[in-house]
Amino acid sequence: MSAYETYSTYLAMQAHFNRGNYDFFKYNGKMKVKEETFLARKDRYFFEKASRKFKKEEFKQFLLANYTSGSEYWIGNLMSGDNLTTLKNWKGRIDSLTYNFKNDLQHVIDSDEGFDAALHMIDGKHPLFYRLFLGRKITLETMVIIEDLVSYSELWLTYNDEMINNFLFLMKKYRPFLYDAADINNEKFRKIILDLYN
Repeated sequence: MSAYETYSTYLAMQAHFNRGNYDFFKYNGKMKVKEETFLARKDRYFFEKASRKFKKEEFKQFLLANYTSGSEYWIGNLMSGDNLTTLKNWKGRIDSLTYNFKNDLQHVIDSDEGFDAALHMIDGKHPLFYRLFLGRKITLETMVIIEDLVSYSELWLTYNDEMINNFLFLMKKYRPFLYDAADINNEKFRKIILDLYN
């Protein structure tokens, strides 16, 4: 993978998560970028460093893990921090999806709110699922799977809450990456919910 290709992938990932009309998968992670534009960048050293450090798929995962974790997305920060740990943690979450899903739901059970109630805004407070996500008690992966099972985003859009709308956009954009990275059987996860709540 060349430094120019890393730059193009970086821009494609950024566009995917910031623009509603760009789809990383539809365009195969490519962006029309002039090589002269890349060569004129003062930060191209970081792309050269990334091209030596990562293979293409791992670089995509590195960007994804850091973008969805809320890390500072400028390439200089990505390449000079503890962001490899973020990639390692993301891979761990993907490898332990079922285990994490059960643990995440246990937080909802421990709150004594029912599953359905935890998806609703009550007394002006954000839904419990969303608050637990913000408190890092529930992973983005769990939120995506639950959305696929019960379609709560339709309800949440009616709240007209900017924070929730931004979260729903992130989740929608993350979903294809999650399903690309993990073998997800929604029926298995539906059964886990039913078993935990019976």
